[in-house]
Amino acid sequence: MRLFASACLLCACLAPLWGCNEQQQLKRYVDKKYLFSFVPPRGWEVTAEQTPSCLTSVTAENGECSFYVCVSERPEEFLPTASDFANCELVKAYVADKLKGYNVMCRPSLLQGRRTYDAIYLRNVADETGAVRYQLVRQTFLARGRLLYTLTNYVFGNSEAELKAAVSPCNADILRSEGTFFLHQPPSRAK
Repeated sequence: MRLFASACLLCACLAPLWGCNEQQQLKRYVDKKYLFSFVPPRGWEVTAEQTPSCLTSVTAENGECSFYVCVSERPEEFLPTASDFANCELVKAYVADKLKGYNVMCRPSLLQGRRTYDAIYLRNVADETGAVRYQLVRQTFLARGRLLYTLTNYVFGNSEAELKAAVSPCNADILRSEGTFFLHQPPSRAK
């Protein structure tokens, strides 16, 4: 009887560890060409494609929830200085000119110990019927050499006021997944 009780106690103590071990086994998406990876939320589908504006665009989605990573050629005038103020001003101009965003806020941050710039802004987006909806966009820009890595997620609303309170129902999953984003080092060219 004591052996049975000891075995039950051991199983009860190890059960939480098995759960943690299961979570640690989430599959990491790895892009070997552009040297980045991230862990998508459990059960989300990941697809990759080349688009007119992205060398690769990797989308993780689950129903209405999604985020994507776009790797593109970094514009020469984009994030060229060590000044956070100057780079944020360039991000604001880029979002306004190229992405048609407005009410742009920018702040410097770190991702994997690298300097990034987070932009939050509004856009007006017309659907197939021509009806205009408001879009609240959150993007993180990370420059590495000639490449620009952009992590994007967004929510839609019918008015700017509605968007002030709007949060993606999957916001926590998206933020956790974006936090796993990792830039890999190129293979060494040892001789």
